[in-house]
Amino acid sequence: MFLKVFSVILVSMIKTFFAPAMGFAAGFSFGTTFAITACGAMGGFVVSYFFCDFIMKTLIRSKKTKITAQQLKKARKIVTFKRNHPVWLFVPSLPLVSIPIMALIVRKYFKNNKPVFALSLLTVTFFALAGCFAFSPIQYL
Repeated sequence: MFLKVFSVILVSMIKTFFAPAMGFAAGFSFGTTFAITACGAMGGFVVSYFFCDFIMKTLIRSKKTKITAQQLKKARKIVTFKRNHPVWLFVPSLPLVSIPIMALIVRKYFKNNKPVFALSLLTVTFFALAGCFAFSPIQYL
């Protein structure tokens, strides 16, 4: 039983939408599958969010060099994108990729915006619920 729960948590840490299929195939009910998947997704996001910070601080040491024209052009594109597209429309589409990549993007570009962290947790919970609704017919097979 513990291994089944642990495996669903591990899968939901990476891909939240497809983890309920594994939970229903293991024989869990709708509520149990949602709780396990949502906890795994939120835990995976939080661990990835703070681990990304560790990686960016230790492994990618910023060297004080001159900013090139190409780096300046890239920074301008990022600023323009952040100004033209509201965060509440951009962040909910991120779990389609994967939870660790979502955490990396949120940590890198929206580090000082605290509501984005809460919105991200809400988004991964919503994707867990959507996955549970999408894959709930599996429990009746």
